[in-house]
Amino acid sequence: MVSAAKVEGECLFLSKNSPPDQSEGVKTYLYHFGAEHGNNDLKSVASPEQGPSLLDTILLSQWDNFSWKGHMNYDVTACELKVIEGGRNFVGQLNNKWNSFSLKEYGRFFESFRSLKPNRTKSYEGLLLCIAQGDKDRPEVAPSVSPPKDGLLLIANAYPVEYGHIFLVPSAINQLSCYWDKMMFILATKVASEVNNAAFRVSFDSGTSVESDHLFFQACYFANPLPVESASTVAVYDGKATSDIIVSEMLEYPLKALVFTSNNLKTLVFLFPQVKNLVTGCFLSAWECSGYFVYHTKSEFDSASETEISKRMASASLQDGAFEDLKHLCCSIANDLVN
Repeated sequence: MVSAAKVEGECLFLSKNSPPDQSEGVKTYLYHFGAEHGNNDLKSVASPEQGPSLLDTILLSQWDNFSWKGHMNYDVTACELKVIEGGRNFVGQLNNKWNSFSLKEYGRFFESFRSLKPNRTKSYEGLLLCIAQGDKDRPEVAPSVSPPKDGLLLIANAYPVEYGHIFLVPSAINQLSCYWDKMMFILATKVASEVNNAAFRVSFDSGTSVESDHLFFQACYFANPLPVESASTVAVYDGKATSDIIVSEMLEYPLKALVFTSNNLKTLVFLFPQVKNLVTGCFLSAWECSGYFVYHTKSEFDSASETEISKRMASASLQDGAFEDLKHLCCSIANDLVN
């Protein structure tokens, strides 16, 4: 899960061209990061004085338009929410229409990209925006009839867990089955930075994909901080002498987790290692790891308790020995990155 703080910068919106005709291909836009976001630089191009960033504005506009056209299976903003009693402030949502297997209906979309020809792709209403690295000084947006060769597709989730729920899917032209390269992770992190909205959260669930041949990020807008973000931590690796990378361990949280911070890049990343639930055969989703749970029935929603949630999270947590090994591995990797 990734969030980013705001720093100064500029952006450019190219609006001189009208959107392409639907017969030409996908009626969408291609967003290019500016040179300020080149290489591994994660600085945002917006500032508090400028208001919402360009990417934030486009993304929410496209998502709202998708919803306005009636493509959502329900209005997630109308779902009942509550803070569950207890000191951790876990959040419960009542949503009897949410479907954790919603990606199955996107199978035909993924399949259509397997044999994609350059400069041509089929129309897909859920494709909100394409993302790629650019070479201009500032970000730019232009109409596009083909996905980028090496980029991300931002796809609306018709079964949202929260407002603005999207999938960030690697452009399948050069996708290698279920493998992601470093650039895809960098692009997803840049999206979080460039959206530059404190409510925006990006997550990656490596064990919960129902499309085994495709790995992807997800993102939502959460109105309030997630419970995990207020949990206490203790540093297990502090690279102040050689870098600004800090690896910390969560304290008194039911699910063992690590936190990676970088003051220079203004980024925050949570790592939730898990073991598969032997009863359900499933893993917790990133938002469940963060303390946000969806309930399908009123009785489940009303009876939700901090004790029940803590037990569910603890059942997915690594054993002490395995977690210690993971900590040593992460600290070793962090040390290698700066040497």
